[in-house]
Amino acid sequence: MWRRLLGGEWAQAMIGFASLILPRHGGEERYTRMTFFPSACIWNFKGSILETLPKIRHTAFHYIDVETEIVSPEAQRMIGEQGLKVSCVALDHHLPAGSALEGATDRVRKAVTFLKQSLDKCRELGAKRAYVAPCSGTKHLDSYRGALIELAEDAGRKGIKLCIEPVPGSALPGAGEALAFIEKTGHANLYLLLDTGHALLSKEKPHDVIRAAGIRLGYVQMSDNDGKKDRHWALLDGRLKEEDIVQILEALRQVGYEGTLGLELSGSLPILISSLARNRNLLMRLQAPVKLVSG
Repeated sequence: MWRRLLGGEWAQAMIGFASLILPRHGGEERYTRMTFFPSACIWNFKGSILETLPKIRHTAFHYIDVETEIVSPEAQRMIGEQGLKVSCVALDHHLPAGSALEGATDRVRKAVTFLKQSLDKCRELGAKRAYVAPCSGTKHLDSYRGALIELAEDAGRKGIKLCIEPVPGSALPGAGEALAFIEKTGHANLYLLLDTGHALLSKEKPHDVIRAAGIRLGYVQMSDNDGKKDRHWALLDGRLKEEDIVQILEALRQVGYEGTLGLELSGSLPILISSLARNRNLLMRLQAPVKLVSG
């Protein structure tokens, strides 16, 4: 019953507090669980997005994460036709030449203008979350902060949470540094994106990061690695164990997280599709319904 329901329209509508009522003799049983649905990050697919979207839908995903640059008007129509919803948008994967969120003022202005246009596209797609990477070095943090405040303000007007993804080797290499930056910046629409693969590299425990972030947690991306390089392996293929994922899910419930879980995996096409399906099933299995009331 649970698996069958997940394949229907019910799954598309329910993020957050999901409940399922099953009839039984003499009354009813209610099952409930905070449900975080997986979202497939599709930028690692080779080939046309028009070929990718049906494959994703046939793998029983209802949510995707995208880059705005790859979503043509035709692709946007297909997203709707396939019954898919866009959860999160990577804003800065393809900044134009001569632009950056650091350095000379003209470079920063060019980047900010481009990213505001990307936020317009994000709103058109119905996404409620978008993110950028940090600047390269700490000497650029002041100009980066100014740009982020402007972008966070613009994103807020468009109903989008703007997130920062900590990246090892950057000015904000870990979640701790990113959260300190967010707190110092003080903008209400600036959030943390937790990437479990990056957390493995920065030696941070994802469930601890989630609790430390609390309401400042804007989005979650998930992948695994060997603790040495950001390999975007499927969950459980590297250092992450099933108990780690259980702890992550429990921490997300405790802080009231309301987003999806972006699976950012890589690999050749058959393996990538198989890995996404396997990890989707893993995340749903670990969120099996729990009985609350028996009548």
